[in-house]
Amino acid sequence: MSSHVTKTYLFTSKGVQKDVSLDDWRSLAPDECKLLWVDVRSATPEEVNDLARRFGLHAVAVESCLDGYRRPHLYEFSDHFYVNLTVLKPGPNRVQGEHGVKASELHLFAGGDFIITITADKESEAVDKALAVYLDSPAACSRGPMYAVYLLTEDLVETYYPLVEKLDDEADKLESKMLDKADKKSLSKLFALKRRGFELRKLLGPQRDVLTELARRDFPFIEGENRIYFQDIYNRMIRIFDMMDTIREILSGNLDIYLSTVSNRLNEVMKVLTVVATVLMTLSFITGFWGMNFVSLPWLQSPNSVRNMLISMGVITAGMLWWFRRKGWM
Repeated sequence: MSSHVTKTYLFTSKGVQKDVSLDDWRSLAPDECKLLWVDVRSATPEEVNDLARRFGLHAVAVESCLDGYRRPHLYEFSDHFYVNLTVLKPGPNRVQGEHGVKASELHLFAGGDFIITITADKESEAVDKALAVYLDSPAACSRGPMYAVYLLTEDLVETYYPLVEKLDDEADKLESKMLDKADKKSLSKLFALKRRGFELRKLLGPQRDVLTELARRDFPFIEGENRIYFQDIYNRMIRIFDMMDTIREILSGNLDIYLSTVSNRLNEVMKVLTVVATVLMTLSFITGFWGMNFVSLPWLQSPNSVRNMLISMGVITAGMLWWFRRKGWM
């Protein structure tokens, strides 16, 4: 059984008709506002090419739709436009197998009275939410197809927030942990978070540019555009990038904390080693002095010479350690 699904909805001011035929859908509501929504899941090349033939979709847009993942872009033609949008979901990190993001595409064609959504996945949360608005209120078709595009982009942008907020929380927790104990495990976590932040920025940057174009362009074949809505979505994207800039600063600060901790730890080690070397140097001087081949050295012939030498070494060592501690070197 084929896994791909194609559903059609004809929204009018009087209601919604489901599974309408694409051959004569315009004749079903000739004198009222209408919006045909074609939703294709797990799309096959045959289905996409059939839709291109029926709606006169441009070959360049169809080719982009059939290719693998591409950065978001917007193509405008004489009677419709095409835009592919980035869908992000939690997924394994390609480098370390940790939590990361998985990117896919939502392809969207919009004309004067139709909209086509195409995804390679079986499920699309953004499309389901946008369709739910029209199913609850079919009269929303009077706002034109750009309102449906707005709902889709709004739902997509809302799905980005949990990913960025999760990264922000992990960066804050790592900062607290590194202030307490900075080790190699924390450093590995730091670089993993930096990679995730870079990946998010690389994926969402082109999306922001596309939303800018939607907010500024006028499509002559579409009436009742909702430019103010797209400006609102663009502002939300700016907020997301502000959050990612803050995360990048936190992670850079965490790296400074780690380097400072390592440097301080090295200084402590060098301080202790210097104290030990100084003590041993003094003891080596004493043992070397009494080990020289002179007959008239003090205590050389005394039966208590070993005891006296050990007592002297102990007193000198204790005195030096007391002096080091008093100076704050230990």
